[in-house]
Amino acid sequence: MTVPWPPVPDDDPLDGLRAALAGAPCGYEPASGYEDRCWLLHTIHDGPVRLRWDDVLARSGRRLADWPGPPSHLVFEGVEGAAELEGPDPAEMDRACLARLVGHLVRHGRQGPDTPCGAAQAPVEGLPGGAGTLVARRGRLGDALAHHDACNGPGAVSDHRFPATWWAADGDWLVLTDWDLSATLVFGPAALVAALLADPELDAVRRPGIAEALGRPR
Repeated sequence: MTVPWPPVPDDDPLDGLRAALAGAPCGYEPASGYEDRCWLLHTIHDGPVRLRWDDVLARSGRRLADWPGPPSHLVFEGVEGAAELEGPDPAEMDRACLARLVGHLVRHGRQGPDTPCGAAQAPVEGLPGGAGTLVARRGRLGDALAHHDACNGPGAVSDHRFPATWWAADGDWLVLTDWDLSATLVFGPAALVAALLADPELDAVRRPGIAEALGRPR
């Protein structure tokens, strides 16, 4: 039986990340500590058809590789027909992509579906429920989809949606969804990132991290 990730007390150190998470409303981006990283671009649909970002950009002769910033819905401004498409979601990946990601994390993790995870969402100014303190939870990796469903269903268990930052408690990997970028950044072992990039069911790309792309100090 799978269960949503339960909340943790305010004194839980969150594997040494509590202060960094509380200071990163849109999600915590680590500066080091992982072998590799890649972006998972949130899904775009044209009716039942899933489109890759570059397929949409090609309508106006553009490529994501030419975009100077981190992956963002802003890249589609002025692209022919983009306004009529569904997605990309600015706050979380869709369930099908989350399931693919969880599958890769399970296969590459030392404890598989039993990997202990932490998850956190700092208050985001201007969003419903944005006032307050850090919302943090813990649970099994194998319960990530159950938690996603609870976040998005009736009587949602979270102040917002699926947590902006979640990670393996042993420090093996970390997943970040920045609230306004429409893409998810995955940090982890080189083999994990290579598998994500090779998965035909994911729109995974190599792009600079948020701080690097925006010229922010680390």
